[in-house]
Amino acid sequence: MVRRQTPRPPIPLYVWGLALLVLALAAVACGLWALYFWRLQGPPGPSPTPIIWTATPMPTVPPSPTPTETPVPTPTASPEIAIGRYVRVSGTEGAGVSLRRDPDVNSPRLSIGQEGEVFIVVNGPRVAGGYTWWQVRDPTHEARQGWAVANYLQPIERP
Repeated sequence: MVRRQTPRPPIPLYVWGLALLVLALAAVACGLWALYFWRLQGPPGPSPTPIIWTATPMPTVPPSPTPTETPVPTPTASPEIAIGRYVRVSGTEGAGVSLRRDPDVNSPRLSIGQEGEVFIVVNGPRVAGGYTWWQVRDPTHEARQGWAVANYLQPIERP
């Protein structure tokens, strides 16, 4: 005998709607759980350091000390130093003599004449600040010139 199966009644529509709702809620719950789990792990690499901003006080510039002159022997102009003659830097103990823009210790330094270097005198003498100054020029580099204190210049014959 063969049994005949009776057809099942169709599943009501509200059951399908309820099943879809349960699946949607489960998907949302899984997504939120995954997001929470991922945020706990954090991004790979070092974590950022919080920056705390604070006001920085403006620096106050201390008053500049008044420059004091180093005692230097009183310069004596050699009667042999004259315009057109040659001089050699001497007596600086290797420090050299400052070649300045004007005959004044506070005038900007243009260059330094090294110990033993030879210059030609182009102007002077001028007395300023207790020193006698001569304007000298490098005979090998005419643009290099300046005022130098006479007591560091030794007159020489033509080099």
